[in-house]
Order: sequence, then C-alpha cells, then structure tokens
Amino acid sequence: MKRAILVSTIVLIFVFLAVDCSRKAEKAGEQPAATTAVETIPEAYRPWHDSFLEALRNEDYPAALKNIDLIKDKVWKESPLLLLNPTLVKAQNNSYGVYEPEEDNIYSDGQTIFLYIEPAGYRIIRSEAGYYEFRFLADFQVADENGQILGGQERFADLPFKSWHPNKEVAITFNYNFSGLAAGKYRIITTVYDANSDKKASTETWVSFE
Repeated sequence: MKRAILVSTIVLIFVFLAVDCSRKAEKAGEQPAATTAVETIPEAYRPWHDSFLEALRNEDYPAALKNIDLIKDKVWKESPLLLLNPTLVKAQNNSYGVYEPEEDNIYSDGQTIFLYIEPAGYRIIRSEAGYYEFRFLADFQVADENGQILGGQERFADLPFKSWHPNKEVAITFNYNFSGLAAGKYRIITTVYDANSDKKASTETWVSFE
C-alpha cells in the first residue's frame, strides 16, 4: 500500500511539473511574437507609436487619440485613393455610415440607381481662409454582360467639400438613370478622381434590368 501511495505521489509530482513547464514554454513562446510585432513597426511611425503607448500608460486618452490621428494622417497621405464600401442604396441624401441599402440590384427601366461610396486617401488642402478643402471628379461607363461598353460620360460629377476640420469620414452618392436598355445584367464602372492630386480609383457595380 505504501508503495502504491509513493508511486501515485511521484506521478502527481511529474504531472504537475509537466504542466508547469508547459505553461512556462507557452509564456516563453509568446514573448518573441510580441517582440517581432514591435520590430515590424516602420521607423517613420515609431515616435507616434511610442507616444501612444506612453499616453495609455499614463491614462492620457486625449494624447493617445491624438497620436492615433497622426498615424492615420501619415497612412492617409501614403495611401492611393480608395473607394470603400460601395453600396446600392435607396436615396440620394446620405451621410457617412447613415444610409438605407437596397434589398437587391434589380431595377426597372428608368428607375434611379443610387451608389453610395466612402472615399479615402484623398488629399486635403488648407485654404487661406482656414478651411480644409478637397474635391472629387467622376466619370462613368456602362457595359453589358459581355463587357461591351455601351456608353458613359466624363466628369459627370464635380463634388467640392470644405470644412473647419480635415474630415476623413466622407460619403458621396452618385445617381444613375438609364432608359431603353434591354432586360439583362449590366456593369456600371465609376471612376473617381482626386482633384488635388493625381490619385484616382474605380469601382464596378453590377445591376440587372427587368
């Protein structure tokens, strides 16, 4: 009986040591991953990153948010023009993130198509009056299901913006109205130009006419 108890005790000690070593190994394995993540931060972003962490440690949340904005500003300037969240919506009057999406992409002849887009990466300039200004121009083309271009228009939209804040949460809504197209699937190609730089981007939207 004593031998059995002794063996059981040894087994329990071994299991405890094995679990403890496993936990230490996991913790040891986590450290290089964190170190690697820090090392991959581009040098140009490191001052803001370090200031952000310092602000968090001090619970200085306004300073932390400011450093996030500075990082976002740099990414924004380096980014190409992006057309995010292209969505078919039900009306023209939308604001950033506030819209009612269409249930489907099926339209009747002559029915207005509203395309909502959130641009990003555009250049914002400061006017002499102190406004932050940016502006978009747009072209569109319509193609059938086989890719044949049926028509379109250059510079069909000219959208200037200005505000007292360098606004990066902007939504634009294009409206299209087509008549005389045969029933079938069509592709609307919308190209947006940043008027303050050479950046441009396109998005393709499929619709069907009954």
